[in-house]
Amino acid sequence: MRDSFGRYVPGHAENNHRQRDAAGRWLPKFTDRFNIISLTDLHVPYQDKKAVQAAMDFCEEVQPNVLILHELHDFYSLSRFDKDPSRIDSLQAELDEVAGCLDELRAACPVARMILLKSNHLDRLKKYIWAHAQALSPLRTLQIPAILGLDQFDIEYMDHFIYNNFIFKHGDLVSKDAGMTARREMQAEGMSGVSGHTHRLGIVYHRTREASRVWIESGCLCSLDAEYLDGRVPNWQHGISMVSFYDSSYFAVPLAIDNGNVQFVKL
Repeated sequence: MRDSFGRYVPGHAENNHRQRDAAGRWLPKFTDRFNIISLTDLHVPYQDKKAVQAAMDFCEEVQPNVLILHELHDFYSLSRFDKDPSRIDSLQAELDEVAGCLDELRAACPVARMILLKSNHLDRLKKYIWAHAQALSPLRTLQIPAILGLDQFDIEYMDHFIYNNFIFKHGDLVSKDAGMTARREMQAEGMSGVSGHTHRLGIVYHRTREASRVWIESGCLCSLDAEYLDGRVPNWQHGISMVSFYDSSYFAVPLAIDNGNVQFVKL
């Protein structure tokens, strides 16, 4: 049980056994492992709030060493697709809502290294400026780190992140079914990794004489019935992913989110 502030009540076993730092903050749950969690494709304002909350609660529980973020923004008003006129002026509201999300994540994981990866939706800003206001493109205030205020949340902005021969990227490939894109990404990179972009949840393995590899498609945290789908039922799955490194080995797993719960053995 937790109180109204999300803290475990006095006497809860978590309070008695969980290690904390000098400031009283929880240390990573599995102190003998290096944990990396990926949260992908929220697409604010089209996020699924129950799925996002489940992902945040899981991150708070695990306290990962690294938290990888993809596509928190949709940048709806900057897209090249036909748009609802009533939502064209919603850009600032979208930025403010994502800032609130980042604030919650940083509060939940105060000591985690956080990395926002470059992606096609974030590229909408650059493409819009190139198409309609080229003279503004050199302005530092219109670059992604500045306009999103990443410094105030201590978040890095990177094209991709590599740890122990494992690459974390957003990805730009899309295949029909879950796992098919993962196989293509693994073949293209020649290494193990985690990607987003497809909104699908899957994992594939491949072994050669040289190495054994794995690739995860990390699912999504956006709504599965967003308004722009026009009634279609997409082959998408809510989920996140976690890769745990231990000595020379690792454990990589996609984690489905169903009805607001991360499908993982109780921590």
